[in-house]
This record gives sequence, C-alpha cells and structure tokens, in this order.
Amino acid sequence: MKKKGIILCIVIGAAIVIGGGVFVYASSQTTTTTGTTVKTTPLAKGTLQNTISATGVVESTTKVKVSDASGDKIEKIYVSVGDWVGSGDWLCQLYNKATDTYTNVKADTSGTITAVNAIKGAMASGELFTIEDTSDLKVQGKIKEVNLNLIHEDMAVTVKSDATGDQTFSGNLSKIAPTAIETQPSTDATTKNAEFEIQVDLPANVQGLKIGMTTRLSIISEEKNDVFSVPFDALVTDNSGQACIYIAKENPDKAGAWVVASIPVTLGMETDSLAEISGDQLTPGMAVIVQPQALQPGNAVSLEAGATV
Repeated sequence: MKKKGIILCIVIGAAIVIGGGVFVYASSQTTTTTGTTVKTTPLAKGTLQNTISATGVVESTTKVKVSDASGDKIEKIYVSVGDWVGSGDWLCQLYNKATDTYTNVKADTSGTITAVNAIKGAMASGELFTIEDTSDLKVQGKIKEVNLNLIHEDMAVTVKSDATGDQTFSGNLSKIAPTAIETQPSTDATTKNAEFEIQVDLPANVQGLKIGMTTRLSIISEEKNDVFSVPFDALVTDNSGQACIYIAKENPDKAGAWVVASIPVTLGMETDSLAEISGDQLTPGMAVIVQPQALQPGNAVSLEAGATV
C-alpha cells in the first residue's frame, strides 16, 4: 500500500511539473507572438533639400528719386503716397518769386509714389518724391561669411515673411557682393561678424509681398526630387557593415502577426534630419520601424495603435 501511495504521488507530481511547463511554454509563446510594440512610418518618395538661411528686405528693382534744388517755393503738390504716375506726369508746382514764373516738377518714370518729401510752402532743395515699380520686386539680403563658399549665383531661393504667414515665394539668387558689408569692428578678436550682401530676384506681380517687408531666405544648396528617405534613427548596420532599415512584415504563417525584416539600402544625400535611401527591395508603403536599434530580424512585433501599412 505504501509503495502504491508513493507511486501515485510521483505521478501527480510529474503531472503538475509537466502542466506547469506547458503553461510556461504557452505563456512564452504568446509573448513571442505578440512581441514589442513598435512605431512605424510608411516609406514614401519626396523631395530632399539642404538650405542656407539668410535675411533680407523687399525692395523695388526700379527706384527713382525725383529731386529739385532750385530753391523755388513749392506751391502745389499733385500726388500722394500710393498714387500711380506715368512718365511726364506733374508731381508738384514751383513758384519763382524773382521771375514771377511757375514750373512743374515731372515724373521721370512710371510707377507708384512711395515717398513724398515735398512740403507745400517750403523751398525745393533736394529729394521731393520717390517712384518705385511695385510689380517688379527683389530682396536685398545678407549672408554670413561662413556660408559664403556654399552659394553661387542662379541658386533657387525660397522666400517667406511673417506678414504672409505660411505662404512661400520662389526667387533666384542673382548677385553676391565681392566684399563684406562694412561694420563696426568687434572688441572680441575671435568673433567674426562679416556679412555679404546678396540680391534675390522675384517673379513679376508677387501677391502679398510689399516693399519694406522683412523676409527669411532659404537658399537651396542641394535638392533631390522623387527619392526615398528615412530619419537617421531608422537606420541600422548589420554585422557585415551594410546599411539597412528594419520593416514590420506580416507573418505569412499567422494572419495579423508581424515580424521584423531587414532591408539593405544604399545611402545618398543627407539633410539635418533625413537620409536618402535606395535599393532594389524598397517599395512605397513599407512599414519602416522608426527606432529599430533594440530589435533583430525575425523578432515578433506588434504595431502601435493607429499605424497604417
């Protein structure tokens, strides 16, 4: 009887051990199948740009100052700021007391009156009016010395202004000054404050930009269109030194399950945050794992809620 009891205890104990093992195995299998939750982004083609920042002020390409130094009295003023005038139109009337004669100061060009310095009753002695073509604009800007060797004429430029919000304007870098802007010398001998003037031409009839507006310039030093790119954090290097990205790939053996797959890539152009990639295995829409450093190919993963693939 005692021997039977012992045998029975051993059988029950073995069953418990086996059952516990099955439970542990099943639990580990569930964890492996579910895997780490990862954030992904769909692979897509787009435009990469490297830009150099500068600042500038909107000016007219055509700016004419009308002056008179006769000393004659200004009797009448015919125009105001904002008026459009044609070449030869009267701007003001002058009276010469000594000869008791009247003369008219005329516009030298067509355009918009942007400044009136003439004062009725005062004597004409210098600049009286400024005429500018408000439909033919440019940006007169300046760039730091450290960026000077990175630019050249005919580079594309993106122009933005606080006054126009998110609206952008396309321009062309047309001039780079050969000498630096003269400034007060710095008291710190190690500080280099040299800046160079640049000119950016704008297309005709730019809507929104006005003379005198301050602008932010992005000079496009390098650009590639219709290329794949990923954040630097999405890149990994395999044991052979090959650059790769990891993607979440649907497990062919289990619907709705995902595993990590490694895709070799060739690196190209880089920006501050993105790297161009190319490769025969890349296709639009691939679920690129954004931070793959703790993963290995073949790992089971689950996708972050809301991810699209």
